[in-house]
Amino acid sequence: MVLGILVAIAFVCAFAARLLDSGNEHEEPQAQARLEDRIKPVATVVTDPSVLVKLAAAAQAARPAMTGDQVYAKVCTGCHAAGVLGAPKVGDKADWGARLKSQGGVDGLLKKAISGINSMPPRGGDASLSDDEMKGAIEHMLKQTGL
Repeated sequence: MVLGILVAIAFVCAFAARLLDSGNEHEEPQAQARLEDRIKPVATVVTDPSVLVKLAAAAQAARPAMTGDQVYAKVCTGCHAAGVLGAPKVGDKADWGARLKSQGGVDGLLKKAISGINSMPPRGGDASLSDDEMKGAIEHMLKQTGL
């Protein structure tokens, strides 16, 4: 008897749903677009290194080039302002001067910044930075240091 009542309730609910929902509102383009917008994925996860390199290149091409000051503020200041993990602090002429000599000038520093050195990841951790942007950031830090 209980099972019969539950089946009857299910039929009543299905019948009521049919009466309330005509089913054609999803045929409208605006309604379909709203529905697709609500159910689209929030993000995607990419683990293939070759795809990541392509995405980074596309991101770089899609944005305007940054100045050395902007790159420093966005990427470099986290470590080079405080000297985190042995990073040369901006303003420390002795440390920057020694690195400048040992690496062979700005081009040598740029080469190490691109490939990564010690605890610093390649390109300071931002793969979308171009070589010119990296060089601008190095020149900015050297200028702020007085070299």
